[in-house]
Amino acid sequence: MNKKGQALVEFVLVLPVLLIVIMSLIDVGNIFMNKYELNKDLEVVTTIYQNHDKKELLAYTANENIEFSESLNNHLTVLTLKKDIEINAPILSNILGKKYTVEVSRSIYGEEND
Repeated sequence: MNKKGQALVEFVLVLPVLLIVIMSLIDVGNIFMNKYELNKDLEVVTTIYQNHDKKELLAYTANENIEFSESLNNHLTVLTLKKDIEINAPILSNILGKKYTVEVSRSIYGEEND
């Protein structure tokens, strides 16, 4: 019995599954990293928003390729940032879709911006 041939066949059978798992882990890590970066961007956007500099706010969000929205509700202002992330892993892209949207938001009390 040839042990080397058997090991090669087992490796060839396991390799595609292993590659898909590794690609999926990289994509999931990319999602978490982008969410962390979006939270940091939200800090900057909140500061700019509180300084009432709409032009700088729009320039910053356009430069960082993120979508900004705000909603006013009584004395609360909710700032929301969204960013699309491309998913490359074959099975993960079937589950989540080719583009996955990461969203973060923050509520600011007492802000009424015109």
